[in-house]
Amino acid sequence: MSTKFALLGLLNIRKMSAYDLAKFAKDYIGFFWNESYSNVHRTLKVLADEKLIKKLPEKGSRNKAVYEITPLGKEALSEWLANHQYSTIYRDELLLKLFVSHRDDYPALLEDLQNVLNDLLAQGQDYSEIKETVLTKVNNLSFDLALDYGIMQNEITVEWLKKSIKIIEEAL
Repeated sequence: MSTKFALLGLLNIRKMSAYDLAKFAKDYIGFFWNESYSNVHRTLKVLADEKLIKKLPEKGSRNKAVYEITPLGKEALSEWLANHQYSTIYRDELLLKLFVSHRDDYPALLEDLQNVLNDLLAQGQDYSEIKETVLTKVNNLSFDLALDYGIMQNEITVEWLKKSIKIIEEAL
């Protein structure tokens, strides 16, 4: 999936500034897609040059330029949604460290695993809050399914982390 179509998809939900796009992505789809603010800006320029989005005369939060998807952008997004191609790129540095580690490395890894566990527990709370907000405001099956995926992935990873921490602690 490219940044281009991620931004078109988000702008298909609502008009947003670059800042709002980056924040929305982090808050709502960060568990499976993230973008740097600089990459959002760079891609918005490309999309505008291709006439897939347009900058509106109004200003958004923080007095930033607001963008909306154009009919040509909606057409490009629909074509991308219908092309039946996708890629999944998954990289997890902590799993790599765990895979290549030795017993002497376990104390440092335990600290990392505990930090990730704490982060995911907080993220689980965020998902609960998002789900409450979504249930009262949005009636979008696609959004609900993606959010459920994030919640389930979070829960199973928390379970795995707790189990792994216990096993490593017993091995020390």
